Amino acid sequence: MTNETNAALVALGISAFRALVLAGLAGFGLKTFRLNSTMVRLFVWRAVLCASLVMPLLGQLLPPVRIAVPQVFRATTNSSVDRPFQGSSAVTSSAHVPVATTTLMNVPAKPLPSGAEMRPATPPSTRLMFDIRSADIRWSLWAAVSYLSITFVFLMRYLLGIALSRRLVRTSHEIYEPRVSARLRSLHAVAHLAESELIAVPVTIGVFHRLVLLPVSWREWDDSKLNAVLAHEASHVVRRDALAQHVSLLHRTIFWFSPLAWWLDRHLAALSEQASDEAALSSGVNRTDYARTLLTFFEAVQSAPGRVWWQGVSMAQHGHAEERVEKVLAWRGAISMNLKRSLTITIVVFVVPVVYLVASGRPTLHAAQEASSTGVSSSQSPAAPSSAPPMPVVPAGGVVAIAPGSVAPVAPLAPEAPASYASQSDDTGYSYSYGYDDDDERFIIVSGKSDSYTMSGSRQDIRHVERLKKQVAGDFIWFQRDEKSYIIRDQATIDRARAFWAPQEELGKQQEALGKQQEELGKKQEALGKKMEEVRVNVPDMTAALDALKAKLQKLGPTATMEQVGDLQSEIGELQSKIGEIQSQAGEQQGKLGEEQGKLGEEQGRLGEQQGELGRRQGELAREASLKMKALLDEAIKNGKAQPEHIGLEGASL
Repeated sequence: MTNETNAALVALGISAFRALVLAGLAGFGLKTFRLNSTMVRLFVWRAVLCASLVMPLLGQLLPPVRIAVPQVFRATTNSSVDRPFQGSSAVTSSAHVPVATTTLMNVPAKPLPSGAEMRPATPPSTRLMFDIRSADIRWSLWAAVSYLSITFVFLMRYLLGIALSRRLVRTSHEIYEPRVSARLRSLHAVAHLAESELIAVPVTIGVFHRLVLLPVSWREWDDSKLNAVLAHEASHVVRRDALAQHVSLLHRTIFWFSPLAWWLDRHLAALSEQASDEAALSSGVNRTDYARTLLTFFEAVQSAPGRVWWQGVSMAQHGHAEERVEKVLAWRGAISMNLKRSLTITIVVFVVPVVYLVASGRPTLHAAQEASSTGVSSSQSPAAPSSAPPMPVVPAGGVVAIAPGSVAPVAPLAPEAPASYASQSDDTGYSYSYGYDDDDERFIIVSGKSDSYTMSGSRQDIRHVERLKKQVAGDFIWFQRDEKSYIIRDQATIDRARAFWAPQEELGKQQEALGKQQEELGKKQEALGKKMEEVRVNVPDMTAALDALKAKLQKLGPTATMEQVGDLQSEIGELQSKIGEIQSQAGEQQGKLGEEQGKLGEEQGRLGEQQGELGRRQGELAREASLKMKALLDEAIKNGKAQPEHIGLEGASL
């Protein structure tokens, strides 16, 4: 349950970030193309609102689009792939490392003792991992509870607004005067008209059953003021601003943690009011009279007790009075309440691809950069452990020879699907290593002459082959294809398969040798570090000077002349100079040790470059060997050298 909660929270956070990117692109486009029309900006920002609300759904439904990014933006987590993985035969290790879909390794094929179970131990490092994971679970639970609690508050506020809106509609009285209804119909606004004693300013309310509410004082208005108000509210009805307000409030309820949700809610409300003001002015209303009407409504809102809690588009709200009046007085043009079809189509043609890319884009490295990342970074020196030997870098699909009593040095490099590794050493001195992947290409090359075999598969495959070894003598290849198990006993085919991976084994030995050199350098680094901690210098006896200085201070008392103070400063300066000389001596010794450490670091960097080159070559060989192995197994099935497992076992028993 915690994983699903974490995934949902992460998805919301990613969606909020994508919405911010989309809003930034929208703002950039409006400014670049100088689209200053209120209706155009309102249309664009409404499109951003709708896309932001459905962004989590779009991210799941749309096929991902890979977008190449520069190497500098590579995630820091990939740096763990670039460094040799550290392991030890004395300590069981488990780690999450990125690997490709096929993981190949050589592991000893010695059977486990009777009744033994192949499962990883729980060392202190693993217990620490469990403690960290428990802390992560607690933080995840706290984050989920916090998000749901705040979201619940906003949702209750939204539902309360809807309830108050319905109450406002129920207590209103419909207006039947012909001059008012005729004027509203002439504006092409399909809405009912009513009056209410609970409001002080005109309000458009309702999503499906749209209603224009007027305060009861409307009967005292002259025709000019009434026409201006009706033109303003009719534009809200035609544009369905009440529906846009509900969508904005829902978006803010879900994404309350995003600043974009709050900004969009305020900006869309301001744009809709500005568009309605322009629509009223375009109907022929005098600018000065309309500005005066707005001011009276703002005064009514300020004097009204409490805030307007219902979900409706009010002609005047708290704030922005001066800005709206200035825009009204500065207005010089005329607008249409609807966008031109050609302009709408043009905007949609630009908006849809942008939304698609933002919702489905997946940043990734360039192919060449990904290939180069499979090696060890040449500019980075591997860290030297104190007691654990560095494990050689092995590309995904690579083969590592494992001697009895050692831990399988598995450190795949290709940054693809994550996999887990667990290693365990039993009482017999043999070490078992298992790789878990989702690849369907599972095979094990079994050697009857040695205690190791080459495999791509899981722990269950190892157990299965251990049972087969009791029935099949000599060398054989076990593999699965289309959920069917096969056995190859033809020695020529087995030798060909081993030859595919022979270069990998040789490179693995070279990696192991470099790892031992890294280990030796690490021990030298550790020894130099201890020497730096143990640096000692001769400290002269300054007790007499300090006692003399203390005596002078006591003799001075609460007052002293400038000359006496200068003498004290001179003596204190001499003491500080002696202490500085002592520190300088210690620094010189530590500097020499530091130079030696620097030389060791350069040597480690050189070894790291060699390991990186070996890793690159192993990656190339692994890809070639994987293709050849697949072709070999397909050929064996066609020519009959690969027999179904039950038939192969019957032949072996005969």
